[in-house]
Order: sequence, then C-alpha cells, then structure tokens
Amino acid sequence: MEEKDIKQYSPMIQQYLLMKQDYEDTLLLYRVGDFYELFFEDAQIVSKELDLVLTGKSAGVEERIPMCGVPFHAVQGYIQKLAQRGYKIAIADQLSDPAASVGLVERDVIRVITPGTLIDEMSDDKQNVFLASIEDSGIGYSIAFVEVSSGDNYVIDVYHQSQELVETLLKNHVKEVVVAHGFSKEVIKLIQLAGIVISYCDVTEIDKRYEPLLKNLTKQYQLDAYGRMLAYLENTQKHLLSHLQICTIETKTQYLAMDYASQLNLELTTAINRDTNSKTLWSFMDVCKSSMGSRRLKKWIEKPLVDQSKILMRLDRVQYLLDHIVEKDQIRDCLFEIYDLQRILTRIAMNHGTPVDCYRLQKTLCQVPRIFGLLEDPIFEEYTNIPTLSELSEKLAKAIVENPVAVTFDGGYIKDGYDTKLDEYRQIQANAKTFIGEYEAQEKNRTGIKTLKIGYNRVFGYYIEISKGALSQVQDDWGYVRKQTLTNSERFVSDALKEKEELILHAQSRAIELEKQILDQLLEEIQQQLPQLQTIAYVLSEIDCLCAFAKLSETYGYVRPTFTNDTLKIVQGKHPILDAMMKNPRFVANDIEMDEKRMILLITGPNMGGKSTYMRQTAMIVIMAQMGCFVPAKSCALPIFDQIFTRIGASDDILKGQSTFMVEMSQANLALQYATEHSLILFDEIGRGTSTYDGMALAQAMIEYIATCVKAKTLFSTHYHELTGVCQQIDTVKNVSVMVKEDENQITFLYKIKEGSADRSYGIHVAKLAGIPNSVLDRSMQIQKELESTKKVVQQNFQLVEMVKEDPVLENLKQQLLMLNLDDVSPRNALDILYELKGMIKDKHENG
Repeated sequence: MEEKDIKQYSPMIQQYLLMKQDYEDTLLLYRVGDFYELFFEDAQIVSKELDLVLTGKSAGVEERIPMCGVPFHAVQGYIQKLAQRGYKIAIADQLSDPAASVGLVERDVIRVITPGTLIDEMSDDKQNVFLASIEDSGIGYSIAFVEVSSGDNYVIDVYHQSQELVETLLKNHVKEVVVAHGFSKEVIKLIQLAGIVISYCDVTEIDKRYEPLLKNLTKQYQLDAYGRMLAYLENTQKHLLSHLQICTIETKTQYLAMDYASQLNLELTTAINRDTNSKTLWSFMDVCKSSMGSRRLKKWIEKPLVDQSKILMRLDRVQYLLDHIVEKDQIRDCLFEIYDLQRILTRIAMNHGTPVDCYRLQKTLCQVPRIFGLLEDPIFEEYTNIPTLSELSEKLAKAIVENPVAVTFDGGYIKDGYDTKLDEYRQIQANAKTFIGEYEAQEKNRTGIKTLKIGYNRVFGYYIEISKGALSQVQDDWGYVRKQTLTNSERFVSDALKEKEELILHAQSRAIELEKQILDQLLEEIQQQLPQLQTIAYVLSEIDCLCAFAKLSETYGYVRPTFTNDTLKIVQGKHPILDAMMKNPRFVANDIEMDEKRMILLITGPNMGGKSTYMRQTAMIVIMAQMGCFVPAKSCALPIFDQIFTRIGASDDILKGQSTFMVEMSQANLALQYATEHSLILFDEIGRGTSTYDGMALAQAMIEYIATCVKAKTLFSTHYHELTGVCQQIDTVKNVSVMVKEDENQITFLYKIKEGSADRSYGIHVAKLAGIPNSVLDRSMQIQKELESTKKVVQQNFQLVEMVKEDPVLENLKQQLLMLNLDDVSPRNALDILYELKGMIKDKHENG
C-alpha cells in the first residue's frame, strides 16, 4: 500500500500498515491492550483458520476494516496452530507503557515465528523441528540445519540431485528451508510438494561473534549455507543466537545410512498410516523419563552407529545398568524429576527466561549430582567428570520461591531473605496493609457508620466507600473528598488515606522492579554458564536413553549382540514390537544365518505367511544392535552394516504423482546403485506392479546383479516361486520359505522359516481366508487347473551374463561437471570444487 493510501487511516492503523510493509508474507499480531489484533486480510485468514469471530473496526475511513483478535495470555496455542499450518507470524508488542504514553503507544516486531523456528509453540515436547538453509555450489548442495529450540546445528553436503536433497530434508525433520532468491524454481517446487515451507534470504556474511562455531566448516559453500541460516534466524528472532552449539559436519559414513523411504518402510519413527495409532520402533522403545531423552532416542534410531568402539561403549554401559538394577531404577527416578533443560536454556539465551525456567533449572541441577553419584564406574568417567554447577543450583534455590508464577507483572517470585532491600519494601507493604485494616476499624468507630469499607482499584487507588443509606451521616469536618458515585454507594478519599497509599504503592512498585532486576541478574549468570549447562543437558539425555535400553532389555529378556567380520547369525530372533504385543499366542521366533557363501536369501511362501515380518525384524535387530541396545533374540552375531535399503510395501509420500511400480523401481534403484558388500538389502515382492514376465525378469536380473556386482547381504521375498531355480546356478543364493500346514484344502500359517523353497503360492487359499465368495473361489480353482494343464514347462536360462557395476558417484560428477557454468563460479568456490573432486577421486582410488 502506498504512503498516500496509508494516511487515510487512523494513527494506530497507520502504524500497523507501515509495520506490515516489512512483513508482507507474514501474519502480523499487533498488541492492543490485553489482545493481539489482526486487521484486513490477516484478520480474514486467521478468522477462517482458527474459527474466530471476524469483526470490524472504525479506522478513519468510511467502511469498517476487518478485525479479529486473541487474548495475549493465550496466544501460544493460536500461534502453534498457525505455524503447524505453514504460516509465519510476526509478534508486534507494546514497547512503552500505555498508561504513561503520550499519544500513540510505541510498538515494534519483537520476534517472527515460522514453521522452522518454533521454541515454546510446539504441541509435543518430544517433537523435533529443524530449519535448513541450502547453498548450491554447482556440483552439489550444502545444507545447514538448526533446531532453534535446542541449539543443535550441523551441515550435510549432498550430490547435486533434487531427490537426494529433498530426502535429506525430510529425514532431518525440516519444516522450513531458506534459499537465495535465485535458487532453482524446479527444486523449490519439489521441496514444497514435500510439505516444507520456503523462505528467502540473500545474506551469507557471518558476524564475528559466531566465529567460534565455525571451526569445522572448511568450504566456502558450507560457510555460505551457514551464514544464510544465521542471517535468517537473527532477522526472525531479533536476538543474538548465543545458545547455538559448535557446528558439526555430518557425512553418510558416520552412521548406518538409510534413505527416507527405508525409514518409512520400516516405520522407525513415523507410522506409514499416520491416521492410526500404529506403533513405531521409536514409540515402542521410548520408555525414557524425559523429553530430552525421547528426542535423543529418536536421533539414535534414525542414525545408528557404524563405529564399533562407540557401539561397544554403549553396550558396556547398558550391561552395567543391567548388572546394577537398583541403581538403574534410582537413576530413572531422578530422571523423572528433571525438566526439559535444552529448551529452558534456549528460552533463557533468547531473553525469554521466566522465574519458572529458573525454578525448573534448579530442580534439574539438584538431580545431577545424585545421578552421577550412581554411575561410579570408569565406563561413565566421560559423564561424571562434568562440573555439576552446584553453586548456581544453590543460588537459584535461595532466590526462587517454590512453584513461582509464570507472569512477572505482580512479583512474588523471589524468596524472603534473599535481598535485604526487597525485604524492606515488603515489610512496608505488610505494615501498610495492616494500617489499612486498622484505619477502616478506626473510621467505623469514629463515624459510627458500620458499613464503611476501605477498598482499592487501579484507577482511583485506595478509597472509602459509604452506602447510600449512610451518606447523610457524613460530616464536612471528617475531611472526606467525594471521588466517585455508584448506584448504591459513594466513594471518598482522605489526606491520611492518600499518604498511606503513596507509601504502599511506591513500596510495591519498587519491590516489583527490584525483583525484575534480581531475576535479570540470575538469568545473566545462567547465560554465562550456557556451554556447561548444554553439556549437562546432552549427558542427561544420553543417560536417559541408556537406562531405557536397560529397562527394555530387562523387561523383554533381550541379549547383548556381538560383532563379526562378515557372518550374520541370529538365533530365535523376534520382531520387537510384535513380540511385545502378541502375548497369546506368543510371537514365533525365527533364525537367520548369512555369510559370504550364503549372501542372498530367496524367501518364498504365501502372502500373510510372515515373509515381510521376517525381513523387518532382521532390519530392526540390526538397527537396535548398532544403536548400542540389546536385541530380541536368543543370540545375535552380526557384522557392522554401512547402509540399509528396503523395498517393502507401496509408498508415495515423497514421490507424489508416480505409480506404485515407478516408486518400487526408484527405491530398488537406490539399493542397486549405492549398496556395498557391507550393506543390507530388503526386497519384498519386487516386480509385482507389472506383468508376470516383466516382473519375473526384473526380479531375476536384480538377484543376479546383487550376487555378482553388489555382493550385499540381501533378503529377497518373492511370489514368483519359479525363481528358486536361480539357486542352482548361483552358489551364494539360498532358498528359504515360510511353513504352511495344509489339511483338506485348508491352510494354517505357522510363521516359521524353513530351508528350501515353496512349490505353491496358496493365493486362492489366502483369498478364502479373506472371505472371497465361494463361487469365485471355485471358478478360480477351475481356471488354475486349466492353466496348469496347458502351461508349457520352459527351462529357464540361468546362465549368468557378465555385468559391470555402475558407479553412481562418478556418473553424477560427470553430469554435474558438464552442467556447470564456469562463468558463474567464484574463484573460491572453484577451488573448493577442485578439492572436492580430488577428495572423491582419492577415495575411489583407495577404496577400489
């Protein structure tokens, strides 16, 4: 809106419109008294989204402008709903006291809340919300991630592939992405299709105050991505981000890598059917006592370890807790008493700290020595050598009252005896209040008016109230001055009452101001201890996870896994969730054994027979073991896997618009291209989305390719039992099948895996169990007999054709180099790209 158009409105609306010009894509919540108001289109949007009454306001023009509002004390809930729906919200607060202001109250935006910068606005304390910033180097993408509510931040570099970019964002729970204005529109569309909000920022320069966070960032495009993220955060949070931790670099080789589809297929932290109460591995394993522990557990599930020494350290710690059950239970009791320290520290660092935060911080800190004292073993030395900040804890305990109020307007949150001056003010208030009571009794006795009362309101202060029936008794020499007339009474003031009022009110206001100063001093001291407090928060979350592992292992009788160079051998392995849920009948345990001579298991048998469960439980046992948790089995020995690839069930969450078969082939392609001999592949019913011969041909070719080129351990279930002939030609492929009991044309699933193949698919029997009409079943059996009698037995040609494993890394580099416009690359970025290429070539040479 142009300036001349703005001037037609009232002064307050002019202030609003001038502010709104800087936040055009943002809903502006404008503080007016006890409400946050919205006007014009913002009011219409919020009224519809939150089902609020849309009213109108006179604003100096002929027509009333649209308006709606929410109470300031309840604004968090409304902001939460709007942010979850993808909106950005600017909070314009009153910067001057309305009672003391002459003319228009001063206002300005104090914070912009966006889907990726939520702190207190999250509905679930266990939820992770990340903001990401992307820099396109021309040969790849550098992505800076930050969780504003905890200060956790890191950078990941990915290939110049839009699908990998979007999957990386989804895997890291990104709700909002910040890019430059010239960023690829095609990639932006893909990111938006994934449900992620796009924001823009062209600033990449980094303030010197953030230099201590940058020591791990070595490439210019990493610094540019990080700088854009910082610039956007400072612009929205209006504050120095002092709670950010040192930025780390995450690589694919640091963790057991899983693409987003595999994480979904295995339902690790998100159920495929989100409309149900389906259990995920996270929700099952989450017996943590704190929100911090639950969030840490989620990260451990999504990013299991590949460093055997770190895995063994976690297992040793779990073993200690299992060997010391009494101490473990005491630690869990202490953890139940702690608060969400990470988010408390963020609020304090962002100058949003309250007495409640100080109280909860103190209650958390007082548990730390107790927890560390119960971990007196060298394997916990890393934790117990951390300072417990007992002096800070004691100071907060002396200063803050028990269960303080969240609102600081009226004071009352600093303990008596902490500050002598504050005690003086409070004593004045206490004595003055006693005087008011005595003065009321004295005036009743002096005047003879028994209904006389002394009252107080914020408009007139203290007053003498006399009922209408007793007004005739009031005498001029009493010194009463009439102040207000009400329906049934009159209110008066006197010099003696005003004198005492001055004393009371000044003492009260000075006490409130002094309490605020004391609180600010305490918060400043806490801010100075932020690094140590963040370390304590991190350690508490880890201890909570380890205790949860021990609790699960104790409850369900899990065993400690061991690690081998190549052999995978699980005896009586179980699906952790199904085993816990299926008590009667008990879940059927199964064995699995794989090594270099038994690399691919071809699993046949009827649908619903347990093939998919067998595959999923194997993956979950691997994941739990590499997290450092005991596992559901009688015994478990396994190699360290570098990646897990799955193709189980249909999913179109990240590839909207593609057919089920296209999704199937895309997910299979990731495994065929990127899996190594140290990977685990789970392929369930590959080829079912196309014709029989197409599907069978693809399935066989994939088996041959994995066996001869990839050499990854693979579970390959199929309804094409004709494929079992592959085992006769490829020594490393072995047949297993699910057992079925057949009795007079009836089948019973035994959910047990046996050696050898299934000679039938039992499709018609499964249809019968599903309730298909008998006439359809009878006709199906008739057609089946006719087809079998006419089918020609064709000897499949299992002679292996020499195949060469394609190198997706080098192929991708070649494509990106051809597309790279050297005229658009800065000298510094060109040097970074050369170093990147040299590093990749060196890795390829060293790793063959």
